[in-house]
Amino acid sequence: MEAAILPTLERLGIGFVAYSPLGRGFLSGAIRSRADLTPGDWRLTNPRFTAEAIAANVRLADAVSAVAADVRATPAQVALAWLLARPVPLATIPGTRRIERLEENWAAQDVTLTPAQLQSLDALLEGGVQGTRY
Repeated sequence: MEAAILPTLERLGIGFVAYSPLGRGFLSGAIRSRADLTPGDWRLTNPRFTAEAIAANVRLADAVSAVAADVRATPAQVALAWLLARPVPLATIPGTRRIERLEENWAAQDVTLTPAQLQSLDALLEGGVQGTRY
């Protein structure tokens, strides 16, 4: 999407809605293994949440967490700020069940990432994500 769709949207001045911008909670840093998911959690049946996929993708969450520590924000805020920094009019739809998370997510619009931080996060996309979305 980043290589093919977003540049076209930017060129045409079309906005984009990012669905599940926190990777079903993965980019928040709360999921490090399948043991972090409770029995009955539907993510246990999702290909992105197999033990192998989590082990391979944890590098993404670690990089987001490292930037979060640098900017004194939460990993979720950095993941959302990373999306909002795109040159495309963009809205995010993070799944939120608690008011604290809503407030945390809302505050992401006040997080400013440096060009170097954005570049390092963008470089993560080159390695791809293991596991199909559904």
